[in-house]
Amino acid sequence: MLAILLTVAPVFLLIAIGYGSVRSGYVSAALVDALNTYAVKIAVPVLLFRALERLDFAAAFSPSLLISFYAGAFACFVIGILAARHIFKRRPGESVAVGFAAMFSNTVLLGLAILERSQGTASLTAAIGIIAFHAPVIYAVGMLTMEFMRRDGRSFGQTVRVAGRSIMVNPLMIGILAGAFVNVTGNWLPAPALETVDMIASSAIPVALVGIGASMTRYRLGANLGETGMIAALSLLVHPAITFGLVHYIFALPPDMQRAAVTLAAMPPGMNIYLFAVMYDRAVNLAASTFLLATMLSVLTATFWIYVLDRVALG
Repeated sequence: MLAILLTVAPVFLLIAIGYGSVRSGYVSAALVDALNTYAVKIAVPVLLFRALERLDFAAAFSPSLLISFYAGAFACFVIGILAARHIFKRRPGESVAVGFAAMFSNTVLLGLAILERSQGTASLTAAIGIIAFHAPVIYAVGMLTMEFMRRDGRSFGQTVRVAGRSIMVNPLMIGILAGAFVNVTGNWLPAPALETVDMIASSAIPVALVGIGASMTRYRLGANLGETGMIAALSLLVHPAITFGLVHYIFALPPDMQRAAVTLAAMPPGMNIYLFAVMYDRAVNLAASTFLLATMLSVLTATFWIYVLDRVALG
């Protein structure tokens, strides 16, 4: 397990560099917005464009793979809502924000980096198949559920329109759709453009990881450590456990698909859970605390799940 930890350590060291640089005052806190804006609006969309533009769709989109990953995500969503309502006595809208935090995995900025470091490139095709649906599906489920459960919500029709518009203008979704279009139509870009795409894409993950670390300086662990720990446990343990049971014991998928699904399921919630909470003004402090705690704990839990895959399940 130590060897696996050392393999994924550079990913978390980049996060630590971002955190330490801002916390120590070595670089300005303005770096947070600059790095995250570049990563989310330019570099990561280009990375996803490149991935989809070269993707083997037949190999990537496996119904069993998608069912395995999203069954775990939706189970954590429901458990999170019920626990927030009945154990922590949260209001309906706050409960949905809790469930969303348990459901949303940081599949792109952290998941792809750890998967490539620990498993090489063989599992990336299956991972892109999951990621292509991740943001639109998770956001749609979260937004629709929020509108149904909160008392000051919009009508169903308005909710569908707002959710659809928010998803379609998301830079990550634009990158995915553009890459898929080029792939399907065969409208290949000229060589200089492809080289530019490669250069930008190669910067996406390192910049994003440093940006995650820099963002963590803005948040503190709140007083609701019990609830924060519950969300982290759902995200880091329950989601990958359900996914592992399905891909390994029920569907018996190929090793590369098992590694992709379980590794992505084991990722902590990303910044999206904070943005979702802010959008609805529900459980904002809890979302920030969860992002911080789960990201720190994922150093150990991600190592554990990779160990389970490599040493126990897949040899």
